[in-house]
Amino acid sequence: MLEKTKAIQDKIVITTLESLMPREHFLRDLNNVVDFSFIYEKVEHLYSKFGRPAVDPVQLIKMILLGFLYGINSERKIEREIQVNIAYRWFLGLDLDSRVPDHSTISQTRRRKFNDSNIFEEIFIEVVKQCIEKGLVDGTTILTDSTHVKANASMKSKESVTISVEPSEYMKRLDEICNAEGSRDSDSKRGRKSNTEPKTRIIQKSKTDPDSGMLNRPEKPKGFHYLAHQSVDVKCGIITDVHVTPANVDDHIPYVQRIKHQKEKLNLQIKEVGIDKAYDHVEIHKEMYDMGIKTYVPLVDRKTDSKSFPTKIFEYNLTNNTYTCPNNQQLAYTHINKNKRHKIYSASQKICKNCQLKSKCITATTKFRTLSIPLHQHEATLQRANYRTTRYYAVQRLRKIYCEGNFALQKDNHNLRNTRKRGNKNVTEHCLMSALALNLKRMVKHILFYSIFLFISQNKRHPLS
Repeated sequence: MLEKTKAIQDKIVITTLESLMPREHFLRDLNNVVDFSFIYEKVEHLYSKFGRPAVDPVQLIKMILLGFLYGINSERKIEREIQVNIAYRWFLGLDLDSRVPDHSTISQTRRRKFNDSNIFEEIFIEVVKQCIEKGLVDGTTILTDSTHVKANASMKSKESVTISVEPSEYMKRLDEICNAEGSRDSDSKRGRKSNTEPKTRIIQKSKTDPDSGMLNRPEKPKGFHYLAHQSVDVKCGIITDVHVTPANVDDHIPYVQRIKHQKEKLNLQIKEVGIDKAYDHVEIHKEMYDMGIKTYVPLVDRKTDSKSFPTKIFEYNLTNNTYTCPNNQQLAYTHINKNKRHKIYSASQKICKNCQLKSKCITATTKFRTLSIPLHQHEATLQRANYRTTRYYAVQRLRKIYCEGNFALQKDNHNLRNTRKRGNKNVTEHCLMSALALNLKRMVKHILFYSIFLFISQNKRHPLS
């Protein structure tokens, strides 16, 4: 029998929001696992003790978080979704008849109260600390990679500008070593600039978002982007650090400081790191070596067209600070080339003149063999010896699973593909919240799985009982 449904919009029902909320729902699990009340202490100094009551800051942060948990990349749409979604209302503590905070309240609070603070980074770090306390982060093996995030800037807004590039802290330290040991810098005699002076270069910059950078890498979309650099712990895939740079900044440049940041903020006892080929730099290997951290990184192919013996077949003697050539002759340290920041090792002219391997080692116009070795090459060689070991393959496999896997999940489900915000600080907030959303999902998953496993193991009867 055909029956027509009658309209029931005006029916009065006595119920509670708790009874309407499904018993099995991610937001219910999240609310049981994480207590967000710590946010009050983080933002207390940003609010006045007098005046009209403000919208609950935990409620506002949760509204933003909902957008990243469920891939809603619009504050207007978040407001509309909360109006009709019972689970969202339950999570925020809003009654069925309560008015949802306006989307402009979120943006104005962010701009007026949170703009001069690091509140989003502090919330991210606090959740990571909770993961550490719950045993979800081991901290001994950290994997790092970067991904591009499309900026809210058109290619039509680009302009060419000249910028000044300051040498890194590591390069400044190399210059101090050069000055302390003495050097022969032929380039300085020709009137070239010192390495310690800023250098200039021309880049493409956006007028609408000057903080973004032009991405121009093979197999990557060309345009204005940011790079989200993320570090991941291997135990459960928890993201331990997020750092944002313009897309025209090389991956290895902020790396050392981010590792130090994690050791300082999270007290991680890092023993090994897994990174990709873009991080194969002497600076990285040296700094990690000094911190007692092993690097597992694919090596850059540094093959040359030279027909002479390559540098890698010369054996280094740490005790004597010399290199031994294929004919078992010594190349002694002579000086530092400050311009290249290289140590120069030279063989004896007399020995090279009568050497049987002379034709394979030096040219007809060269009187003796010299080696130009980057400072700290010894530490880099020791680190590069980890390449293609059993542990190397294990770490690199985990890096593909967690680093590349996290980026794929975040871009598909947690708003990391692009950003509507402009400016490095705002985009950093965006990337932090995307990482926080994934961390919370992993946190809930592993804690609930462990609870179920523990319950089953405690209540499991012996077969003979």
